[in-house]
Amino acid sequence: MNEQRWHDGHWFFDTSLNSWCYLRPGYYEPGIVPTAEDFLHQIPDREIETLIRELDTHGWIKPRLDERLRSEDLKIRHRLIDLLDKSMAVKE
Repeated sequence: MNEQRWHDGHWFFDTSLNSWCYLRPGYYEPGIVPTAEDFLHQIPDREIETLIRELDTHGWIKPRLDERLRSEDLKIRHRLIDLLDKSMAVKE
């Protein structure tokens, strides 16, 4: 007899259904496959792109700057500062 353990709710991709599924938080027995009632949401793979587009349109998805983009931005700023310094030096 296995003891049930608490699991937080989480999303995962079920390849057999070709869908993203959200498993409700609750107590589950290890090694036992959850039943259909244990899933709160199921989003087929083909609908994910439209969901992402809608989330982005309504501001739920925030763009993030990674290190590569930050370094490129910094290079551009330094180049602009150099150009401004040179143009000001010419006017004097």
